Amino acid sequence: MQKVYLVGIGMGTAQTQTVQAKEIIAQADVLIGAKRMVDSVLEQHEEYAKKQCIYEYRAEQIGAYLRTHTFQTAAILLSGDVGFYSGAKKLSEELKDFQMEYVPGISSLVYFCSRIQTAWDDVTFLSLHGRSRNLIGYICRKKKVAVLLSGDKDLHCICEKLIKFHLTQVKITIAERLSYADERIQSGYAQDFLNCRTDHLLVAFFENPQAKNDVAVHIADSEFVRGKVPMTKQAVRAVTVAQMQLQADSVVYDIGAGTGSVSVQMALQSPDITVYAVERNEEGCQLIESNCEKFCVDNVCCIQGMAPACLNELPAPTHAFIGGSAGNMAEIFASIYKKNVSCRIVVNVVTLESLIELMRVVEQYPDYEADFMQVQAAQAQQLGHFHLMKGENPVYIVTVYRKRM
Repeated sequence: MQKVYLVGIGMGTAQTQTVQAKEIIAQADVLIGAKRMVDSVLEQHEEYAKKQCIYEYRAEQIGAYLRTHTFQTAAILLSGDVGFYSGAKKLSEELKDFQMEYVPGISSLVYFCSRIQTAWDDVTFLSLHGRSRNLIGYICRKKKVAVLLSGDKDLHCICEKLIKFHLTQVKITIAERLSYADERIQSGYAQDFLNCRTDHLLVAFFENPQAKNDVAVHIADSEFVRGKVPMTKQAVRAVTVAQMQLQADSVVYDIGAGTGSVSVQMALQSPDITVYAVERNEEGCQLIESNCEKFCVDNVCCIQGMAPACLNELPAPTHAFIGGSAGNMAEIFASIYKKNVSCRIVVNVVTLESLIELMRVVEQYPDYEADFMQVQAAQAQQLGHFHLMKGENPVYIVTVYRKRM
Protein backbone atom coordinates (compact mmCIF):
# COMPACT_ATOMS: atom_id res chain seq x y z
CA MET A 1 0.00 0.00 0.00
CA GLN A 2 1.20 3.51 -0.79
CA LYS A 3 2.46 5.32 2.29
CA VAL A 4 2.53 9.04 2.94
CA TYR A 5 4.72 10.70 5.57
CA LEU A 6 3.95 14.16 6.89
CA VAL A 7 7.44 15.32 7.82
CA GLY A 8 8.30 18.25 10.07
CA ILE A 9 11.64 19.50 8.78
CA GLY A 10 12.40 21.92 11.62
CA MET A 11 13.73 25.38 10.78
CA GLY A 12 14.94 24.33 7.35
CA THR A 13 18.62 23.55 7.95
CA ALA A 14 19.97 20.02 8.21
CA GLN A 15 21.05 20.64 11.81
CA THR A 16 17.44 21.11 12.96
CA GLN A 17 16.07 17.99 11.25
CA THR A 18 15.62 14.85 13.29
CA VAL A 19 17.39 11.62 12.31
CA GLN A 20 13.97 10.08 11.57
CA ALA A 21 13.05 12.94 9.23
CA LYS A 22 16.36 12.60 7.34
CA GLU A 23 15.89 8.85 6.92
CA ILE A 24 12.37 9.19 5.55
CA ILE A 25 13.35 11.98 3.15
CA ALA A 26 16.25 9.84 1.89
CA GLN A 27 13.98 6.84 1.26
CA ALA A 28 10.97 8.65 -0.23
CA ASP A 29 10.16 8.30 -3.94
CA VAL A 30 8.65 11.77 -4.14
CA LEU A 31 9.11 14.97 -2.13
CA ILE A 32 6.17 17.39 -1.92
CA GLY A 33 5.90 20.77 -0.28
CA ALA A 34 6.08 24.53 -0.60
CA LYS A 35 9.05 25.65 -2.70
CA ARG A 36 10.97 26.91 0.35
CA MET A 37 10.62 23.53 2.09
CA VAL A 38 11.59 21.39 -0.89
CA ASP A 39 14.50 23.61 -1.93
CA SER A 40 15.91 23.67 1.61
CA VAL A 41 16.05 19.86 1.55
CA LEU A 42 17.47 19.66 -1.98
CA GLU A 43 20.32 21.99 -0.98
CA GLN A 44 21.38 19.61 1.78
CA HIS A 45 22.09 16.53 -0.38
CA GLU A 46 23.00 16.45 -4.06
CA GLU A 47 21.46 13.00 -4.53
CA TYR A 48 18.02 14.33 -3.58
CA ALA A 49 17.96 16.20 -6.90
CA LYS A 50 17.30 12.86 -8.59
CA LYS A 51 14.03 12.46 -6.69
CA GLN A 52 10.71 13.49 -8.09
CA CYS A 53 9.92 16.85 -6.46
CA ILE A 54 6.56 18.63 -6.48
CA TYR A 55 6.15 22.24 -5.41
CA GLU A 56 2.69 22.26 -3.82
CA TYR A 57 1.27 23.13 -0.38
CA ARG A 58 -2.50 23.02 -0.95
CA ALA A 59 -4.09 19.88 0.49
CA GLU A 60 -6.58 19.28 -2.34
CA GLN A 61 -3.93 19.55 -5.06
CA ILE A 62 -1.56 17.26 -3.16
CA GLY A 63 -4.33 14.71 -2.79
CA ALA A 64 -5.17 14.89 -6.49
CA TYR A 65 -1.52 14.37 -7.43
CA LEU A 66 -1.00 11.37 -5.13
CA ARG A 67 -4.15 9.66 -6.42
CA THR A 68 -3.08 9.95 -10.04
CA HIS A 69 0.59 8.99 -9.76
CA THR A 70 2.43 5.81 -8.85
CA PHE A 71 4.78 5.78 -5.85
CA GLN A 72 5.68 3.64 -2.84
CA THR A 73 6.44 6.38 -0.32
CA ALA A 74 5.86 10.12 -0.45
CA ALA A 75 7.24 12.69 1.99
CA ILE A 76 5.23 15.86 2.38
CA LEU A 77 7.56 18.46 3.87
CA LEU A 78 6.17 20.86 6.45
CA SER A 79 7.90 23.67 8.31
CA GLY A 80 8.74 23.22 11.98
CA ASP A 81 6.60 20.60 13.69
CA VAL A 82 3.59 18.89 12.09
CA GLY A 83 1.46 19.46 15.21
CA PHE A 84 1.97 23.21 15.57
CA TYR A 85 -0.08 25.46 13.25
CA SER A 86 0.80 23.11 10.44
CA GLY A 87 -0.82 22.12 7.16
CA ALA A 88 -0.86 18.57 8.53
CA LYS A 89 -4.39 19.03 9.86
CA LYS A 90 -5.92 19.67 6.42
CA LEU A 91 -3.69 17.07 4.80
CA SER A 92 -4.84 14.41 7.28
CA GLU A 93 -8.45 14.99 6.24
CA GLU A 94 -7.62 15.07 2.53
CA LEU A 95 -5.39 11.96 2.61
CA LYS A 96 -7.36 9.74 4.97
CA ASP A 97 -7.58 7.03 2.26
CA PHE A 98 -3.77 6.65 2.36
CA GLN A 99 -1.62 4.95 4.97
CA MET A 100 -0.20 7.96 6.74
CA GLU A 101 2.37 8.71 9.44
CA TYR A 102 3.29 11.91 11.30
CA VAL A 103 7.00 12.66 11.73
CA PRO A 104 7.50 15.40 14.35
CA GLY A 105 10.04 18.18 14.00
CA ILE A 106 11.32 21.14 16.01
CA SER A 107 8.88 24.05 15.95
CA SER A 108 10.22 27.55 15.35
CA LEU A 109 8.84 28.87 18.64
CA VAL A 110 10.43 26.10 20.71
CA TYR A 111 13.74 26.69 18.92
CA PHE A 112 13.35 30.46 19.45
CA CYS A 113 12.82 29.99 23.19
CA SER A 114 16.04 28.00 23.35
CA ARG A 115 17.90 30.76 21.53
CA ILE A 116 16.75 33.42 24.01
CA GLN A 117 17.35 31.01 26.89
CA THR A 118 13.86 30.92 28.33
CA ALA A 119 11.67 28.00 29.39
CA TRP A 120 8.58 27.54 27.23
CA ASP A 121 6.35 25.59 29.62
CA ASP A 122 4.68 28.85 30.71
CA VAL A 123 4.65 30.53 27.28
CA THR A 124 1.40 31.01 25.35
CA PHE A 125 2.01 30.04 21.71
CA LEU A 126 -0.09 31.67 18.98
CA SER A 127 -0.01 32.22 15.24
CA LEU A 128 -1.01 35.27 13.19
CA HIS A 129 0.30 33.67 10.02
CA GLY A 130 -2.73 33.81 7.75
CA ARG A 131 -5.18 34.15 10.65
CA SER A 132 -6.57 36.71 13.09
CA ARG A 133 -6.24 36.56 16.88
CA ASN A 134 -6.77 39.04 19.71
CA LEU A 135 -3.08 39.27 20.54
CA ILE A 136 -3.55 42.33 22.77
CA GLY A 137 -5.93 40.31 24.96
CA TYR A 138 -3.35 37.57 25.39
CA ILE A 139 -0.51 40.01 26.11
CA CYS A 140 -2.66 41.63 28.83
CA ARG A 141 -3.34 38.23 30.42
CA LYS A 142 -0.10 36.31 29.91
CA LYS A 143 3.40 37.32 30.98
CA LYS A 144 5.00 35.50 28.04
CA VAL A 145 3.47 35.19 24.56
CA ALA A 146 5.27 33.82 21.49
CA VAL A 147 3.75 34.39 18.06
CA LEU A 148 4.29 33.35 14.45
CA LEU A 149 3.94 36.40 12.18
CA SER A 150 3.61 36.73 8.41
CA GLY A 151 6.07 39.61 8.31
CA ASP A 152 6.81 43.17 9.35
CA LYS A 153 3.28 44.41 8.54
CA ASP A 154 1.96 42.18 11.33
CA LEU A 155 4.66 43.48 13.65
CA HIS A 156 3.94 47.13 12.84
CA CYS A 157 0.22 46.62 13.46
CA ILE A 158 0.89 44.99 16.84
CA CYS A 159 3.27 47.77 17.87
CA GLU A 160 0.71 50.43 16.94
CA LYS A 161 -1.87 48.67 19.12
CA LEU A 162 0.54 48.33 22.03
CA ILE A 163 1.06 52.07 21.92
CA LYS A 164 -2.68 52.77 21.50
CA PHE A 165 -3.51 50.68 24.57
CA HIS A 166 -0.62 52.17 26.60
CA LEU A 167 1.22 48.84 26.84
CA THR A 168 4.62 50.40 26.33
CA GLN A 169 6.13 48.32 29.16
CA VAL A 170 5.88 45.17 27.02
CA LYS A 171 9.30 43.97 25.89
CA ILE A 172 9.48 42.59 22.36
CA THR A 173 12.03 40.16 20.96
CA ILE A 174 11.88 39.24 17.27
CA ALA A 175 13.76 36.59 15.29
CA GLU A 176 14.41 36.21 11.57
CA ARG A 177 15.89 33.33 9.59
CA LEU A 178 16.16 31.05 12.61
CA SER A 179 18.93 28.43 12.41
CA TYR A 180 20.45 29.92 9.24
CA ALA A 181 23.86 31.61 9.06
CA ASP A 182 22.19 35.02 8.78
CA GLU A 183 19.87 34.44 11.76
CA ARG A 184 19.04 37.74 13.50
CA ILE A 185 17.48 38.27 16.95
CA GLN A 186 16.79 41.74 18.35
CA SER A 187 14.91 43.16 21.35
CA GLY A 188 13.20 46.44 22.20
CA TYR A 189 9.77 47.98 22.76
CA ALA A 190 6.85 48.92 20.53
CA GLN A 191 8.30 52.28 19.52
CA ASP A 192 11.54 50.61 18.41
CA PHE A 193 9.87 48.34 15.86
CA LEU A 194 7.30 50.69 14.28
CA ASN A 195 9.33 51.19 11.10
CA CYS A 196 11.66 48.20 11.03
CA ARG A 197 12.01 46.01 7.94
CA THR A 198 12.20 42.27 8.49
CA ASP A 199 12.06 38.91 6.75
CA HIS A 200 8.65 37.79 5.50
CA LEU A 201 8.59 34.99 8.10
CA LEU A 202 8.99 36.24 11.63
CA VAL A 203 8.79 35.00 15.21
CA ALA A 204 8.02 37.44 18.02
CA PHE A 205 8.16 37.09 21.80
CA PHE A 206 6.24 39.47 24.10
CA GLU A 207 6.96 39.84 27.81
CA ASN A 208 4.46 41.77 29.94
CA PRO A 209 5.54 42.09 33.60
CA GLN A 210 2.17 43.66 34.44
CA ALA A 211 0.01 40.89 32.97
CA LYS A 212 -3.11 40.02 34.99
CA ASN A 213 -4.86 36.76 34.14
CA ASP A 214 -8.11 37.56 35.97
CA VAL A 215 -11.01 35.10 36.02
CA ALA A 216 -14.65 36.27 35.67
CA VAL A 217 -13.69 39.92 35.26
CA HIS A 218 -16.01 42.43 36.95
CA ILE A 219 -15.59 46.20 36.71
CA ALA A 220 -16.98 48.84 39.06
CA ASP A 221 -19.14 51.59 37.55
CA SER A 222 -16.69 54.26 38.72
CA GLU A 223 -13.95 52.84 36.49
CA PHE A 224 -15.78 53.43 33.21
CA VAL A 225 -15.54 56.60 31.13
CA ARG A 226 -19.01 58.11 31.49
CA GLY A 227 -21.11 60.58 29.55
CA LYS A 228 -24.79 61.38 29.18
CA VAL A 229 -25.48 57.97 27.65
CA PRO A 230 -27.24 55.48 29.99
CA MET A 231 -25.09 52.71 31.44
CA THR A 232 -26.02 49.29 32.81
CA LYS A 233 -25.13 49.41 36.51
CA GLN A 234 -22.58 47.00 37.94
CA ALA A 235 -24.93 44.72 39.92
CA VAL A 236 -27.25 44.27 36.93
CA ARG A 237 -24.26 43.95 34.62
CA ALA A 238 -22.80 41.14 36.71
CA VAL A 239 -26.05 39.13 36.61
CA THR A 240 -26.52 39.87 32.92
CA VAL A 241 -23.06 38.61 31.95
CA ALA A 242 -23.58 35.50 34.11
CA GLN A 243 -26.91 34.82 32.37
CA MET A 244 -25.20 35.03 28.98
CA GLN A 245 -23.27 31.80 29.73
CA LEU A 246 -20.51 32.80 27.34
CA GLN A 247 -18.04 30.34 25.87
CA ALA A 248 -14.34 31.09 25.34
CA ASP A 249 -14.88 31.75 21.61
CA SER A 250 -18.41 33.23 21.61
CA VAL A 251 -19.55 35.73 18.99
CA VAL A 252 -21.77 38.28 20.76
CA TYR A 253 -24.09 41.10 19.72
CA ASP A 254 -24.52 43.89 22.28
CA ILE A 255 -27.50 45.82 20.90
CA GLY A 256 -27.99 49.25 22.42
CA ALA A 257 -24.47 49.12 23.83
CA GLY A 258 -24.55 52.61 25.41
CA THR A 259 -21.20 53.31 27.05
CA GLY A 260 -19.96 49.81 26.24
CA SER A 261 -19.85 48.64 29.86
CA VAL A 262 -21.46 45.27 29.09
CA SER A 263 -19.44 44.87 25.87
CA VAL A 264 -16.16 45.49 27.68
CA GLN A 265 -17.00 43.18 30.57
CA MET A 266 -18.04 40.38 28.20
CA ALA A 267 -14.96 40.83 26.02
CA LEU A 268 -12.66 40.61 29.04
CA GLN A 269 -13.97 37.16 29.97
CA SER A 270 -11.81 35.63 27.20
CA PRO A 271 -9.44 37.05 24.56
CA ASP A 272 -11.12 34.82 21.96
CA ILE A 273 -14.62 36.26 22.47
CA THR A 274 -15.72 38.69 19.76
CA VAL A 275 -18.26 41.38 20.66
CA TYR A 276 -20.13 43.59 18.18
CA ALA A 277 -21.27 46.66 20.12
CA VAL A 278 -24.22 48.15 18.25
CA GLU A 279 -25.08 51.73 19.20
CA ARG A 280 -27.01 54.36 17.21
CA ASN A 281 -25.83 57.32 19.30
CA GLU A 282 -22.55 58.94 18.17
CA GLU A 283 -21.61 59.91 21.72
CA GLY A 284 -22.20 56.32 22.79
CA CYS A 285 -19.85 55.04 20.07
CA GLN A 286 -17.18 57.46 21.24
CA LEU A 287 -17.61 56.25 24.83
CA ILE A 288 -17.39 52.63 23.69
CA GLU A 289 -14.10 53.35 21.92
CA SER A 290 -12.77 55.24 24.98
CA ASN A 291 -13.66 52.40 27.35
CA CYS A 292 -12.15 49.79 25.04
CA GLU A 293 -8.92 51.78 24.98
CA LYS A 294 -8.92 52.25 28.76
CA PHE A 295 -9.36 48.52 29.46
CA CYS A 296 -7.08 47.34 26.61
CA VAL A 297 -9.97 45.63 24.83
CA ASP A 298 -9.22 44.80 21.20
CA ASN A 299 -12.02 42.26 20.66
CA VAL A 300 -14.95 44.70 20.61
CA CYS A 301 -16.06 46.09 17.26
CA CYS A 302 -18.26 49.19 17.54
CA ILE A 303 -21.07 49.39 14.95
CA GLN A 304 -22.89 52.70 14.71
CA GLY A 305 -26.41 52.17 13.42
CA MET A 306 -29.94 51.02 14.13
CA ALA A 307 -30.70 47.35 14.73
CA PRO A 308 -31.72 45.17 13.03
CA ALA A 309 -30.67 46.85 9.76
CA CYS A 310 -27.01 47.17 10.82
CA LEU A 311 -26.81 43.48 11.76
CA ASN A 312 -27.10 42.21 8.19
CA GLU A 313 -23.38 42.15 7.38
CA LEU A 314 -22.24 40.78 10.76
CA PRO A 315 -21.32 37.12 11.31
CA ALA A 316 -23.86 34.87 13.02
CA PRO A 317 -23.95 35.36 16.80
CA THR A 318 -23.78 32.62 19.39
CA HIS A 319 -25.10 35.05 22.05
CA ALA A 320 -26.87 38.39 22.05
CA PHE A 321 -27.56 41.01 24.69
CA ILE A 322 -30.30 43.57 24.07
CA GLY A 323 -29.97 46.60 26.31
CA GLY A 324 -32.07 48.84 24.08
CA SER A 325 -34.24 47.96 21.09
CA ALA A 326 -35.71 51.38 20.11
CA GLY A 327 -39.07 49.68 19.64
CA ASN A 328 -37.68 47.05 17.22
CA MET A 329 -37.69 44.07 19.59
CA ALA A 330 -39.61 41.71 17.27
CA GLU A 331 -37.50 42.60 14.25
CA ILE A 332 -34.25 42.18 16.21
CA PHE A 333 -35.27 38.71 17.43
CA ALA A 334 -36.23 37.70 13.89
CA SER A 335 -32.90 38.94 12.50
CA ILE A 336 -30.88 37.10 15.15
CA TYR A 337 -32.72 33.80 14.71
CA LYS A 338 -32.40 34.05 10.94
CA LYS A 339 -28.63 33.93 11.48
CA ASN A 340 -28.60 31.36 14.30
CA VAL A 341 -31.71 29.63 15.65
CA SER A 342 -29.76 28.51 18.72
CA CYS A 343 -28.53 31.96 19.75
CA ARG A 344 -28.94 32.64 23.47
CA ILE A 345 -30.49 36.07 24.03
CA VAL A 346 -30.50 38.10 27.24
CA VAL A 347 -32.65 41.24 27.40
CA ASN A 348 -32.69 44.00 30.02
CA VAL A 349 -35.88 46.05 30.31
CA VAL A 350 -36.90 48.71 32.81
CA THR A 351 -40.46 49.73 31.91
CA LEU A 352 -43.55 47.54 32.11
CA GLU A 353 -44.43 48.49 28.54
CA SER A 354 -41.09 47.12 27.29
CA LEU A 355 -41.59 43.97 29.35
CA ILE A 356 -45.02 43.42 27.80
CA GLU A 357 -43.57 43.97 24.32
CA LEU A 358 -40.86 41.42 25.04
CA MET A 359 -43.34 38.84 26.36
CA ARG A 360 -45.39 39.16 23.17
CA VAL A 361 -42.27 38.59 21.10
CA VAL A 362 -41.29 35.51 23.10
CA GLU A 363 -44.79 34.06 22.62
CA GLN A 364 -44.09 33.95 18.89
CA TYR A 365 -41.36 31.35 19.48
CA PRO A 366 -42.94 28.24 21.06
CA ASP A 367 -39.69 26.27 20.72
CA TYR A 368 -37.95 28.60 23.17
CA GLU A 369 -37.88 28.99 26.94
CA ALA A 370 -37.78 32.33 28.74
CA ASP A 371 -36.49 32.90 32.27
CA PHE A 372 -37.64 36.10 33.97
CA MET A 373 -35.70 37.73 36.78
CA GLN A 374 -36.01 41.08 38.50
CA VAL A 375 -32.91 42.66 40.03
CA GLN A 376 -32.93 45.65 42.31
CA ALA A 377 -29.71 46.77 43.96
CA ALA A 378 -28.80 49.52 46.39
CA GLN A 379 -25.53 51.40 46.76
CA ALA A 380 -24.33 52.99 50.00
CA GLN A 381 -24.16 56.78 49.96
CA GLN A 382 -22.20 58.51 52.71
CA LEU A 383 -24.02 61.29 54.59
CA GLY A 384 -21.70 62.72 57.20
CA HIS A 385 -20.73 59.88 59.53
CA PHE A 386 -23.56 57.67 58.25
CA HIS A 387 -24.14 55.49 55.19
CA LEU A 388 -27.55 55.52 53.54
CA MET A 389 -28.50 52.79 51.07
CA LYS A 390 -29.73 54.42 47.86
CA GLY A 391 -31.89 52.13 45.76
CA GLU A 392 -31.48 51.81 41.98
CA ASN A 393 -34.30 51.23 39.51
CA PRO A 394 -35.45 47.60 39.32
CA VAL A 395 -34.44 45.87 36.09
CA TYR A 396 -36.01 42.83 34.45
CA ILE A 397 -33.42 40.41 33.08
CA VAL A 398 -35.02 38.02 30.61
CA THR A 399 -33.07 35.08 29.17
CA VAL A 400 -34.42 33.40 26.03
CA TYR A 401 -32.97 30.11 24.83
CA ARG A 402 -34.02 27.21 22.63
CA LYS A 403 -35.63 24.20 24.29
CA ARG A 404 -33.64 20.98 24.25
CA MET A 405 -35.08 18.69 21.60
